[in-house]
Amino acid sequence: METDVSPLCIILVKNGSRGDRLLFRYPSTVDNKHESKDKNERPGNPYSQTAEGSGVQPTRNEKYRTNSMIDFSDKVMSNLFAVKSELCDNKFELKVNDVRFVGHPVRLNNPCTAPSHTKKKTSTIVLFNIVFALKAHLNHDIVSCYHDLSMRLGLALRHEEYRCNFLSTQAKIMLQAHDEVGQLPEDQQVSPFSLILERSQFARTLKNTYDHLCATGIVHVRLNKWINVSFCLPHKVHHSLVMERSIDYEVLLRGLQKLKPYHTMLLLVDCSDLLRSLSADASPALRRILHVQSPLKPFYTLAADADLTLPQVFMLVGHLVYWGKATIIYPVCSTNVYVLSPHCSSGVNTAIEEAFSEAFPGCRLHNALQEYSMPSSLSDKFHPMNDPQQQQQQVQQLLFLLKLRLLQQLHTYVFLAPPPNSAISTYNSRLGGRTDLGLSSHSGTHGTSSPGSTAIPTPTVQEASTQQIPATSSAADSTQSIDPTHEALHNAVAQLSQPASESDLGSVCSDERSPSPGLGLLPTAATEDSTSRLLDTYLTPAEKEQVLRLDPIHHTPDDLKLFAELCPYFRGEHHLEEMMYQANLRRSQLLQIIDKFRQILITCQHPDDSLSLIRSK
Repeated sequence: METDVSPLCIILVKNGSRGDRLLFRYPSTVDNKHESKDKNERPGNPYSQTAEGSGVQPTRNEKYRTNSMIDFSDKVMSNLFAVKSELCDNKFELKVNDVRFVGHPVRLNNPCTAPSHTKKKTSTIVLFNIVFALKAHLNHDIVSCYHDLSMRLGLALRHEEYRCNFLSTQAKIMLQAHDEVGQLPEDQQVSPFSLILERSQFARTLKNTYDHLCATGIVHVRLNKWINVSFCLPHKVHHSLVMERSIDYEVLLRGLQKLKPYHTMLLLVDCSDLLRSLSADASPALRRILHVQSPLKPFYTLAADADLTLPQVFMLVGHLVYWGKATIIYPVCSTNVYVLSPHCSSGVNTAIEEAFSEAFPGCRLHNALQEYSMPSSLSDKFHPMNDPQQQQQQVQQLLFLLKLRLLQQLHTYVFLAPPPNSAISTYNSRLGGRTDLGLSSHSGTHGTSSPGSTAIPTPTVQEASTQQIPATSSAADSTQSIDPTHEALHNAVAQLSQPASESDLGSVCSDERSPSPGLGLLPTAATEDSTSRLLDTYLTPAEKEQVLRLDPIHHTPDDLKLFAELCPYFRGEHHLEEMMYQANLRRSQLLQIIDKFRQILITCQHPDDSLSLIRSK
């Protein structure tokens, strides 16, 4: 995928009673001098490639091909882009050699679009077209984004033309500059477009649009000091965010459609700066969710604190992610397992390293990355003898690395893989009458801490539902104390965001508290054979037979029933966090079931690809 998605040129043409005319283009000049080659110069290799960042400049022929559209005369461009009226208000796309032109022609004086109450004079301009010149090999989704920007600028310009003849006024200024340059002697002629930039307000708006597209990919312009036009080119924005790597636009859109209530967002910019940058007519719901956001809170908690519905939260968060202001993560807790991203850069003296040293004086980026060279969780980093301020700094460093996507979270997936019948018999005889199956020896397999060692509470379901599943918790669960590191985590995140409400601490539910009402996993029958029917539904006859051959002394009927309900999620497609949400279970309950049936279950860890933005190679 081409990483440079910047436009080559922006062009404005019009068609009216006096014919078609190219009014403005930017940039207007490029160095394409046809210098003669030395006869002794050896021809270049047409198959050679220049490494990125090598400092080698493109040859004259390469530059000429890339900017060949600059050599087109103004008359040729106006003939190409001033289309017929039948083609107006539709996508315009034209490929010439190595350049692709895309625009959205807009027709004026159309009875279907002109407001009936307008009292202005009839414009002599019949149609106009704002065209972007792009590299021909860019992907179709990039071309569609530029068409969307052309359409937005065209509709805003048509509105201002109907309101106050803005386009007609600006067109007169541009045509006058062309006439003045045309009357000068040939040896004294200058580019008319430089004069147009000095005199025309709309020409400066087009120039600012081009400059913003090339610099950041985000456009914020005010047309005629009246209409705001905002646009985001996600390929440019996310390319700069994802460590100079390409992103897949379709993967980004699919990820935004797969947001779950147990996800959360992590702001990539300062919250106060983001609030100040919002326009006066920004959604009040967006401001409310920014005031209560926290990496510790899942979306269902944010919805409750901001008094919004989950669909509203998903829409607002998707808007922030699309514009590169936030990223999707799982709520930070002690059981999350993180490891270095495969796309993490190991360079020294980089801008990222300088930013890290500035944010954490006395600390080095490579030392922080070394802590996650192997999969580890926050509970592994927190030592009981550590100072609370040191724990707080560790959390802040983790958030810093997550913002730059230097780390990725590993999730535990479960597979149902029954061994042969002979192996189950050997396993049952080996265990004998032992019924105490602790989780501590298998916590490493699951990639999470055991319930007794959980330091920071793990979020559980709080979404309202009509169906409630009663939770079975022992008396020891209610008396389980919460580790002080929870307070350190909350204080760390509070420094990175706006002051939140007093419900912040309560929004992150303890793993040992009774779960709130959530989504019912499966409708269970009240009859005694409900477990058998569930096994028949989700398992093959051979798998069911091997499950029932397990010695019942190691699990209760309730355990077998819960295992049968979880069988649809034991195919390696759902991680523990999703199981906890869908089944309304605490992590300790889920790990106990996996441990009791570990003879027929295997676990593995890998990232959740549904939220990945980086294009897979």
